[in-house]
Amino acid sequence: MTGTKQHTTKIVLTGPESSGKTALAEALALLLSAPCVPEFARYFAAHLGRPYQRADLQAIGRGQQAWEQWHAAAEPPILVCDTDWTVLHVWEHYRFGAPPDGVWEWKKGYANPQPADLYLLCAPDFPWQPDPLREHPEERQILFAWYERLLIETGARYTILAGSHEQRLHTVLGELQKLS
Repeated sequence: MTGTKQHTTKIVLTGPESSGKTALAEALALLLSAPCVPEFARYFAAHLGRPYQRADLQAIGRGQQAWEQWHAAAEPPILVCDTDWTVLHVWEHYRFGAPPDGVWEWKKGYANPQPADLYLLCAPDFPWQPDPLREHPEERQILFAWYERLLIETGARYTILAGSHEQRLHTVLGELQKLS
């Protein structure tokens, strides 16, 4: 008898800085007994030793995709991702503008990005949490709109998460039931 590959339900947290993505991704992974793919860019930038440049987004994209593939290799029923290509796309576009040659730097490393089964778009509806790697405390609502526009343009299935951590978890659990 040959085994059949099971489908892994991929859930991605996306949205502007300081909107609760990491805390929610970790809590959700724990609650669902699922692996959590961390944000590669955070580790990369923290150890870069200089300000990041547009060209660095290729390595960040490659690293994020490699971490995602590594966690997915065990074919878990659910995979929770603290981020994915959507964050890299908005980040590159907002910080550096559209690429002059039309080729996004992040995409040179994050080849053929696979869409999530569900995107969880985190609203920046609580106070900014300072962090040396965060850049835009006053622009979170603008960035939130960019994320939502990207999800709409790509036809992604998404839900907006707002309110307390507990409210967000409750919303996610309801959305997951709809996926079944």
